[in-house]
Amino acid sequence: MSENEKSVTDKAAEIAGQAVHAVTEKLTDLKAEASEAIDDLKAKASELISDEKINEVKAQATEKIADLKEDASEAVEAAKAKAQEFAAEAVATVDNLKEKATEFMKSENVDAMKAEAAEKFEDLKSDASEAVDAARAKAQELANEASETMAEVTQKAKGFWSNLFGGK
Repeated sequence: MSENEKSVTDKAAEIAGQAVHAVTEKLTDLKAEASEAIDDLKAKASELISDEKINEVKAQATEKIADLKEDASEAVEAAKAKAQEFAAEAVATVDNLKEKATEFMKSENVDAMKAEAAEKFEDLKSDASEAVDAARAKAQELANEASETMAEVTQKAKGFWSNLFGGK
């Protein structure tokens, strides 16, 4: 019986060794799967954090663009108002010149005054024309500045979004 006992003992040891080996393999597989699952969870958490950051940056960028558009719009409105102011001054100057010309025409020395009035009228007309031209130039300059500001804002916004999302 001693040989049978030894044989049974050896078989039991062999079966136990195989069981330990099988359990060890299963534990190794479970450990690898758990590690993979943890890595997946970390990646998903990172994606969620990234999405939240992207949404936050998008909101900030949208707000900044809206502010810049509003500023540019205000600059254009200011330029329009200034141009209208210059135009109103030019119209007032022309009206004033008309009144003075009419007064000169009604005076006693009409011929002498006509010549003098014509000369002064041409001078004032030239001054008024220069004032109108200056007003137009200033209005155009302000409009160009506003347009350039809008172009810069648009370009910066495009660059920002392109850099943010990896585009060209």
